[in-house]
Amino acid sequence: MNIYINGATEPTLKIGRLEGDTEDGGIMLAGPGIFANLVVTPDVAGDLPNEPEKDPSVSDGLYVRHWQLSPFSKLAADQAPTYADMPNTTAAWAPLEAERDGLMDVSRVYGIPYPQPERAVVWLKTDIHSNTEQQKHLSLGWVREVFVFVNGQIVFADKNLYQPPAARKTPDGRLSLGNGSLLLPLKAGDNEVAIALVNNFYGWGFKMHLDDMKDLNLAGQ
Repeated sequence: MNIYINGATEPTLKIGRLEGDTEDGGIMLAGPGIFANLVVTPDVAGDLPNEPEKDPSVSDGLYVRHWQLSPFSKLAADQAPTYADMPNTTAAWAPLEAERDGLMDVSRVYGIPYPQPERAVVWLKTDIHSNTEQQKHLSLGWVREVFVFVNGQIVFADKNLYQPPAARKTPDGRLSLGNGSLLLPLKAGDNEVAIALVNNFYGWGFKMHLDDMKDLNLAGQ
């Protein structure tokens, strides 16, 4: 999608790939303004290419892109998931691969499984091999609640809620690598990284981006 404002010859806003999973829909204009002279011409896309633009993150090897995803389950309003709650290996785990910009999109798999404000939880896990015992700094973006475990121990937990507004992480409660950061305590050898992701609102997912790959090997990469 390209948007041109005031007769601009270059797009004022350019979207390389729309992220929805439908092939048709509508258009809506909203906001503190008056809209006039809008013309909709069906089946005309101007100079838009047939293929989406290249993912700008495709060559960035610092995203953790390959995970296993568990089935979802209901979580009580006052409950925080613990490592013991993670489904065992007999559950229907399935591979989940990162989309554009390193996004792990749980919404594409499960949508919103329960009506608001009921909470749903899924687990994601991956392996990181470290040649040495070390701590690795990473940036993490998520919606709505995240719990990170390394080798069975919780190392990070936080919320990025949309309501109330004071609970929103920058930018405005959206998923961004600016939401937070943490240190992964890694032993020499294989390390299990598990994430419990909780949602009670529209959309859920996360991104994980390491600062560097020194002495590391990621599962599937």
